[in-house]
This record gives sequence, C-alpha cells and structure tokens, in this order.
Amino acid sequence: MNCKKFFPILAAIFLMLLVQPAFAQKSKKKSKKGETKTEFKDRLWYGGGIALGFSGFNGGNVFAFGLSPMVGYKITPALSVGPRVSALFTSIKVPRYKAVGLFDVDAGLFVRVKVFRGLFIQGEGTNQWYQEPIFYSDLTTEKDPRSRFNTRLGAGWNFGSGSGGGSEIGIYYNFTVANDLETYQNPLEYRFGFTWNF
Repeated sequence: MNCKKFFPILAAIFLMLLVQPAFAQKSKKKSKKGETKTEFKDRLWYGGGIALGFSGFNGGNVFAFGLSPMVGYKITPALSVGPRVSALFTSIKVPRYKAVGLFDVDAGLFVRVKVFRGLFIQGEGTNQWYQEPIFYSDLTTEKDPRSRFNTRLGAGWNFGSGSGGGSEIGIYYNFTVANDLETYQNPLEYRFGFTWNF
C-alpha cells in the first residue's frame, strides 16, 4: 500500500471535519404532537488530534507528525460511537544511512463512555498499515510494509462545555503491541486533541 497517496487526502478530511462544525447550525424539528426531536446531525460531535514528536537514540534522530480525525455519534448523552482515522509520518536518520520516511495509517471504530464530568473511557478496534525500517550492513535501507489489528483501551479528560469547542488529553493501552514479542514499540499511547460539540 502506498501511503503517500493517502496522507494528503486524510489531512484534507481532518481539516474539513474541524472547520465544518463551525458553520453547522443546530436544528430541531417538532413532531405533530409538539415534541422536539433531535436530528441526526445534532447528535454528532467532532474531534481530532495532532501528533508532533522529536527524539534521539544512539546518535540517530526521529521526527514524527500526524493527524487523527474522528466523528462520534451520541447514542445517549453518555455513550457515543464512531470512526477514527490517524495518519502519521515518521522520519528516521541513523548515522551512516540516508534518512528514511515511514507512513502509518490506522483506521477503525471507537466506543466512548462519559464517566464523570470530563472523564471518559474509550475502547478502540482498528486496522493499521505501517512500515518498519530495515538497515542493512551495506548501508542501504528498505521499508518493510506490515499490518495488524489493534485493540486499545484508555481514559482521558475533556476540557469542554459540551456545546462548543474543547480540548482533551488521554492515555491508551494497545493490547496488540503489548503481546507482540518482536516489536520495540511502547503499548502506551499519549494523546492530545480538540473536540467540537462533545
């Protein structure tokens, strides 16, 4: 899978999801009996995260940038479900090797439950397509494409009023990564993002 083609598309979708709620107007219809009904779009909330990271190891350097839009549907005021997509670009530079750029796309569904005020618990099931670098002794580098199904469980705090914009932080545990004996990745994920109408 060539993730370079999908990264600009995902970035455009992310920006549209962030901008669209600002122009949307809430509308409620009255039934024949005079009861107010909430329309489908009034039950939607929008969110998105931004990933930006720098790190170094054994003389090498890593830079990462990513976007992760999501849309939730409120089944009840406390329970919501929806899709979440993330796209991450990572550049790795190791001494004696050329820099290599890796693309990671993760897409799936989430279930979120509000527990108390801004506190929420979220579970996810996602399919991930990612690349691993392979550094050879002849100073060449290749990208090894891989995929896996991730299951995550986490909790966070949303700093929003519920009817407008807000921000949130969260920590998630990836059970798939934790049970993979060959990976070097950390199963803990820290997230920072923004929400609208949550």
